[in-house]
Amino acid sequence: MNDLNIQETERTPEIKLSVSDGVFSIRGESFPEDVSAFYGQVIESIDLLKENIPDRFQVIIELIYTNSSSIKALYRIFEGFESIRQGGGNLDILWYFQEDDDIMEELGEDFHDRFPDLKINVKPKN
Repeated sequence: MNDLNIQETERTPEIKLSVSDGVFSIRGESFPEDVSAFYGQVIESIDLLKENIPDRFQVIIELIYTNSSSIKALYRIFEGFESIRQGGGNLDILWYFQEDDDIMEELGEDFHDRFPDLKINVKPKN
């Protein structure tokens, strides 16, 4: 299982996965030209984690903007988190939004509602 370190661009978020530290983070804006190509390796890496579940796994999401195609990719990533949880993984998911960003707050709440067994904490970024 390899770590990921994808640099942020104008159209894509920074994504980091450190298996040894048990941390996955995604920060920035997400509207890649080819969502499947960009998120494919991320989804694959999350899916592989269930074979080597860290004792504790922290997820930090700080999105400023995301398009509908990216939301679908995020849904697949969250399905991977749910699979890890079902396999005995202990995940803490922090979904940060800018205090005045109702859209990102509601999106975090939507994921919270769709995946009720995951511990998703939706809160404003200080």
